[in-house]
Amino acid sequence: MHAIIPVAGKGTRLRPHTWSTPKPLLQVAGKPILGHIIDRLVSAGIVHVTLIVGYLGDLIVEWTRKEYPDIHVDFAKQNNMDGLASAVDLAAPVTGDGVTFVVLGDTIFSADLSKAVDPKRNMIAVKRVDDPGRFGVVLLEGERVVRLVEKPEEFISDLAIVGIYGFSSGNMLMNATSRLIKSGNRTRGEYQLTDAMQLMLDEGHDFGVFEVDEWYDCGKPETFLETNRILLNQGFGKKGAEIVDSVIIPPVSLPEGTVISASIVGPHVSIGCNSRIENSIISNTVIGKLSSIDLVNIRDSIIGDDVAVSGKAEILNVGNSSTIEL
Repeated sequence: MHAIIPVAGKGTRLRPHTWSTPKPLLQVAGKPILGHIIDRLVSAGIVHVTLIVGYLGDLIVEWTRKEYPDIHVDFAKQNNMDGLASAVDLAAPVTGDGVTFVVLGDTIFSADLSKAVDPKRNMIAVKRVDDPGRFGVVLLEGERVVRLVEKPEEFISDLAIVGIYGFSSGNMLMNATSRLIKSGNRTRGEYQLTDAMQLMLDEGHDFGVFEVDEWYDCGKPETFLETNRILLNQGFGKKGAEIVDSVIIPPVSLPEGTVISASIVGPHVSIGCNSRIENSIISNTVIGKLSSIDLVNIRDSIIGDDVAVSGKAEILNVGNSSTIEL
């Protein structure tokens, strides 16, 4: 089976981290976002991945080919950021007539993807939400999708489209995206995949839905850290760090090659390989690889690769009934 993964966005809400690292390669719970996604696809039987890249795309392709040598990885470059349907359409030259997945490259999910594989029916992953106006949504009649709406201004459904699609025919999908682009029909200035699927619906192609168990957003710092917490609580993360005179409060991800000395680390801390933490207190934080942290108290933070953060020891002479914040 084939999966198309659009990863061309710049991840502006996660700057400065995404100035030098593409968003899909940011580490969460011991693994890049894209790694969590591809692992789930591989377990569902995916053997061919097409990456739709843009900003820093060469890094994404290089990493994917290195980490997943047993699957076929190719790519196309999206020069104009004009919508998801336009991105998907770039994979047409390498897409066949079999079952084809489209999975957004910045959202980690937990789902039984076997429910998305149906040679006679297209499937859309959904999740019930309290604020459907932020998402594309589906309207059902029984178990059949009858309408797709991108970010509805009025309530029509609380079934948000998660960003995981299983199409019974890759060629049929590409035919719809191509015709949408040729028509010039844009929604909110972009060629939306929901509009291409609506074309398919209008022509009688059958769509159903399946609900995902969980759906984790990594789009901004607070949700990135929340996703890290959730995945660590579920048992994701790495072990093997050298721990010297330190207290570790699980869950954490501390890989081999990292050294923790005279520190308190955790809970909900993920640290990249070959980093060093000394004389510090760290909680609810993600730290990249090759970084050095010394004499600081850090929480609710994101620290990149090859970063040095150091503080200093303070001398205090404090009397009764005092309050001091450092």
